[in-house]
Amino acid sequence: MVNIYDIARISGVSKSTVSRVVSNHPHVSTETREKVLKVMKEYDYVPNSLARQFRQKHTKCIAIIIPNIDHPYFCQLVRYISAACHNKGFKTVVHQTFLNKNTEKSVYAQLQRNEYDAIILASSLLPEVEIASYTKNKIIVACNEVFSGEFFDVFCINEEEIIMKATTFLLNKGLTRLAFCADNITSPLQQARLNGFILAHNKKGVNYNKEFIFNKVSSIEDGIILGDKLFKFHTEIDGIISGSDFVAAGLISSATRNNIEVPNQLSIIGFDNHPISLVTNPQISTISYKIQEMSIDLVNHIINKIDGEGKEPIKKVYCGEFINRSSS
Repeated sequence: MVNIYDIARISGVSKSTVSRVVSNHPHVSTETREKVLKVMKEYDYVPNSLARQFRQKHTKCIAIIIPNIDHPYFCQLVRYISAACHNKGFKTVVHQTFLNKNTEKSVYAQLQRNEYDAIILASSLLPEVEIASYTKNKIIVACNEVFSGEFFDVFCINEEEIIMKATTFLLNKGLTRLAFCADNITSPLQQARLNGFILAHNKKGVNYNKEFIFNKVSSIEDGIILGDKLFKFHTEIDGIISGSDFVAAGLISSATRNNIEVPNQLSIIGFDNHPISLVTNPQISTISYKIQEMSIDLVNHIINKIDGEGKEPIKKVYCGEFINRSSS
């Protein structure tokens, strides 16, 4: 089996010239390029892309960390990020942590071994200082999670502001017994949403009930289970800020089975503006933000950093939009 040295010798050129032909470098004459390509074809020479990537210190591969792929939001996020990477000639590897800290740490170790050019962190159980200690001088960009931006790049929605706006909408309707749903209340993102929920109450001078803050509610099934519980033991609740449109859909399903009229007896607001919000009866009031735009922005930013641009961390915050439909 021939190697690059054999191709150079047979072609009568230097090894560096063959390397330039392989990498499609412009500083090679047409005659020389055709001669080398002819020899490569004649001897069935296939360049070792892994070795070339190692020499260049680039893998053209970006890792994405999420808790689990079957979560509707993360499924959508991975779709847009992977498409943006693909359009730039980069591959993606999706790591599901299943909310396990050690699994998350193992991906950071792979980054340190140069198995990836960068990590896109969409979910974490670790504080940002600890994440920074594992990733050190490597490229990591957080999206979805609300970190400070002091230690690494962050692309996120202003979760606190948009939840405060949605909560205020319900309070302005005279609804004062509101519930809040989170999928992981300890995460920075969910804490930001909860802060928005509490701030809206504080600004209106209305007390919120801590017993109406529910954790580990993330799916349609979770919404149904929570709804059945609320409509049996907490019929006084008159509004719910749910963590996703899927949870909201489950709540609406339970409300229908329990003869609760939405929104006459109970207002429900979802999150993500997923297509499911359009097919429930009533349609789900929800929160939308430019997930596709954010995905393209952060992938472009990563590629610029791989190329050596932008050394200091940045934080880019996107504004959400409250969409008032018939469930509220």
